[in-house]
Amino acid sequence: MNNFPAVDQIPLPAPVWLLKGLHDLTFSLHLASVGLLIGGLVLALAFAILGHMRQSSVMTETSGMLIHRLPTVMAFVINLGIPPLLFAQVLYGRALYTSSVLIGTYWISVILLLMGSYYGLYVSAGLAAKHRAWFAPGLASLLLILTIAFIYSNNMTLMIHPQSWGAIYMHSPSGLQLNTADPTLMPRWLFFMAGSFPAAGAALMLLSLKAGLSDELTRFMTRAGGLVVAVSIVLQALLAQMTMAAQPQNVVSTVMNDPLYRTFAFGWLTTALLLALLGVAAAAGKRGNALIAIAASTVAFLNVASTVMVRDGIRDVTLRSVGFDVWDRQVAPNWSVIDMFLVLLVTAVVIIAWLVGVMGKANRLDGGTLESRAAQETYV
Repeated sequence: MNNFPAVDQIPLPAPVWLLKGLHDLTFSLHLASVGLLIGGLVLALAFAILGHMRQSSVMTETSGMLIHRLPTVMAFVINLGIPPLLFAQVLYGRALYTSSVLIGTYWISVILLLMGSYYGLYVSAGLAAKHRAWFAPGLASLLLILTIAFIYSNNMTLMIHPQSWGAIYMHSPSGLQLNTADPTLMPRWLFFMAGSFPAAGAALMLLSLKAGLSDELTRFMTRAGGLVVAVSIVLQALLAQMTMAAQPQNVVSTVMNDPLYRTFAFGWLTTALLLALLGVAAAAGKRGNALIAIAASTVAFLNVASTVMVRDGIRDVTLRSVGFDVWDRQVAPNWSVIDMFLVLLVTAVVIIAWLVGVMGKANRLDGGTLESRAAQETYV
């Protein structure tokens, strides 16, 4: 029996391949920003604690530089998260809407959790700027963000397993039960959380290139970023093996037999190896290296994009096995609207890039920023 609601009679406004391409592109950008947020916050908290314990001005200054930027990163996380969610609703609405209703109480709570975590980041950054303790709101914000990620993982795993829908609804019609019985949930969630650190480590290496930093601070940030990249990508590789092992064997074999998804799976392995080598090179260096930092950041994004594509394959193959074929839809494209959308998308990306550049210049021109004073203060 097909557990999915009936197909909407309104045809798709664009070809499936275009909608999926836009989904994967925007989700890659979103996932990269999530990595910067979670990994950056964990590193900021860790450096704050270690800096306080060791009386290390370098660590406390690095911590302050990170937490000072995270509210802005959160803005990118939110705004870049909307497009892929909308594309997913268009393509997979019959599955995604159902799973969202089944865990509805938790799904709606994401809004409040997001507001709380955003507020916590602003409080933390404000306290750090005043050289006051910010560990408590920073930790609270991290826990809220991890909870949001866990709820999302629940929804995205539940939407591809309609055989679980009936039992979950019977157990809690009010949407108070999560998809915790799914054996793929925890490996998947841990894999994506571990994926935050290669991106954050690469960003730390880029941040070490900021003008006006002392040689000692530049060396520390470069080496710490390289070490984080090298260690975390090895950890994520182990979790990748656990995640694939938790998937049904027929799903894994089908995905790996598909030329497109197999290419991206090997692409992930290749980028992971490159990240490990770049991380070791940065950690072993005696000073900041712009080439290594830029290369690591680029490869980290390609690694995220490869993850997104393999995830896309697992979702499509799993859904197809239970009677949902995302490609089996009526399409009535309006190319004038599509062209307008693509032009606006490119324009938005250019504007965002320009704004990031303006922010970078503003930070460099501000001689009184918290970074210039952090060496004499503690942030814990």
